Amino acid sequence: MAFFFSAMKKDLARWRQDALSLLLWLAIPLLIGGLIMSFTSGGDGPKPRGLLLIDDRDDTFLSRFMAGAYSQGVLGELLTVENVEAEEGAMRIEAGEASGYLVIPEGFQDALLDNRPVTLELKTNPSQTILPGIITDVTEVLLDAGFYAEQLLGDEIRKIRETGENNLVNDAFVASISVSIQNKIESAAPLLFPPVIEVTVAEPPAEEGPGVPFAVYFIPGIVLMTLIFVANGLAVDYWKEREQGTLRRLASSPKHLIGVVAGKTAAATVVLTVMGFIVLALGFLYQGVPLSRMPSALAWIALSGIAMFAWLGFIQMLMSSLSAAELITNITLMPLMMIGGSFFPLAILPGWLAEVGRRTPNGFMVDRLTSEIVAQGSWAIDPVSWLILALLALSGMVLSAWRLRAGFARG
Repeated sequence: MAFFFSAMKKDLARWRQDALSLLLWLAIPLLIGGLIMSFTSGGDGPKPRGLLLIDDRDDTFLSRFMAGAYSQGVLGELLTVENVEAEEGAMRIEAGEASGYLVIPEGFQDALLDNRPVTLELKTNPSQTILPGIITDVTEVLLDAGFYAEQLLGDEIRKIRETGENNLVNDAFVASISVSIQNKIESAAPLLFPPVIEVTVAEPPAEEGPGVPFAVYFIPGIVLMTLIFVANGLAVDYWKEREQGTLRRLASSPKHLIGVVAGKTAAATVVLTVMGFIVLALGFLYQGVPLSRMPSALAWIALSGIAMFAWLGFIQMLMSSLSAAELITNITLMPLMMIGGSFFPLAILPGWLAEVGRRTPNGFMVDRLTSEIVAQGSWAIDPVSWLILALLALSGMVLSAWRLRAGFARG
């Protein structure tokens, strides 16, 4: 037991002196994860907002109605409408200060009501793409609506204008116009309004807790990415101690070799747990995950770290040289991270690919950690999964000890 603690302290002291490598192994997953989570959680940010300049040279009811339509409803959340004179509007749109500049010509209302051609001038900002397109589409829709309104109610509109100009409006005229408009609307109703449908009101579903933000599903993959980077870097220490002759001096005592594996694994567990805690805490705080789930998630991370380190150490000791060990592990781990949920959550992968990912060691760890984080309460991982992970960690340690005794330490 004394040798175990000595080996553990020795490794912790050596790794502490190489703090720059530890920070680098931590920084890479944090950088990748930060970029991914910023992309996926940006939906709650501010909406784009544009400025539409309008030069209303007609100044009539219909021209003012058209200008006001751009600031109603959802459009009002996207566009700010400002009335300008011709010179100011042309200058500001040329300077790129607005998304669009609309000129409503004089005689617009008369031309629309008399079914005569009328030309509106619309200039858009070429440096923008979405908002100018919205302005163009809305303008076309408004003009089409005016055209079809005139086609449907043109006669009534002209009668109202003529009667109003001659001051001949009376109750009989109002009644006749109202009946005429109603009849036309009723005849056009099948085209203007959807058919009547029967609505059945179902019982409301049981109330559920607030939904889990999609970005939360990236946290487990980023944590496991950190464990893989750190565990792979720490596992190289077997090769370093072999080259320094430390393992050769201990090879004569199998008990000491087992102590080396146990002490090095314990030291790696401390480092991996601290690194996992940092990433997990940042993810919890950033996404508002309840901290009550931290202890259970951290316990899973610690056991996952043991399994990662033990197996990576065994795999590296199977290679013929340090360079070969680093090459093989690097080209193996990258695809495993891709398919195992470190870059893309298993929940968004195609069904067959997600099933393959869950059957990889790191995918299994990511899948269970995800269920722990998004569950309603803590300690949601089933006992069988804990047992599988414990056996995975124990088998990796046993194989590492066997490889040391089978000749690696004497190489």
